[in-house]
Amino acid sequence: DTLTPGMRVEAIPPMGNFHTAIEPEREKNYIGFAGGSGITPVLSILKTTLRAEPQSKFTLVYANRGVNTIMFKEDLEDLKNQFMGRLTILHILESDAQDIDLFQGRVDQEKCDLLFKHWIDIAAMDTAFICGPEPMMLAIADALRQHGLRDDQIRFELFASAQHGRLEQRKKAVAKTEKPTELGVTIDGTQRTITMEAGQSVLDAALDHALDAPYACKAGVCSTCRCKVTKGAVEMIANHALEDYEIEQGYVLACQSYPTTEQVDVEFDH
Repeated sequence: DTLTPGMRVEAIPPMGNFHTAIEPEREKNYIGFAGGSGITPVLSILKTTLRAEPQSKFTLVYANRGVNTIMFKEDLEDLKNQFMGRLTILHILESDAQDIDLFQGRVDQEKCDLLFKHWIDIAAMDTAFICGPEPMMLAIADALRQHGLRDDQIRFELFASAQHGRLEQRKKAVAKTEKPTELGVTIDGTQRTITMEAGQSVLDAALDHALDAPYACKAGVCSTCRCKVTKGAVEMIANHALEDYEIEQGYVLACQSYPTTEQVDVEFDH
């Protein structure tokens, strides 16, 4: 389709868990991890929390290949001067030399363990935000959990294709149901039954049949494609968005869900 000036575009409202409640009267400690262009949403949250919560503090760990690839470098320096004593920025550079060896290399679980041991008091943090490539994001999340943060304190934002390990999980999930699956999909109060092809996720099957199922990241992070299983069963191979209580109530991420029964019904109306 081609857009022209004056055309109206329908959009869904912001969704997902990559945010925090603003409480001006409270003193909170935030930590953000960003890789490359992943700084964009983290920077927005950083600005908002420091301006709206005058007692709160923010620590940013920003990973890049080198100094020349640091986005918003001047903006970050200005913010550091503006919020002196409340904003701490640690640049981790993969290729450029640093005065401190710890600040050079990739941000992996080992790097996080050392940062948490020598530079960052994770026990004091209320909320962590992570945005970047999936391997980095998962390594950071694992390190945060090992150092005491709960899942509900960790927020993700991811833009990436599925990793090899996830593809292997998908193969195993698909193998559990060899026969075609009848999928009932309810959207905006209207139900339609379709036949799923082998290897399809619930979301892909719905989209292939021109159903207007909501989605965004297709990586199990944003929760835009959240739906409720009302009949049958599925296997969700990745989940970085739903809380345990949502899963207990039958909610799944359609982009990560593969049928394990011959009949599955889902509802996107929630």
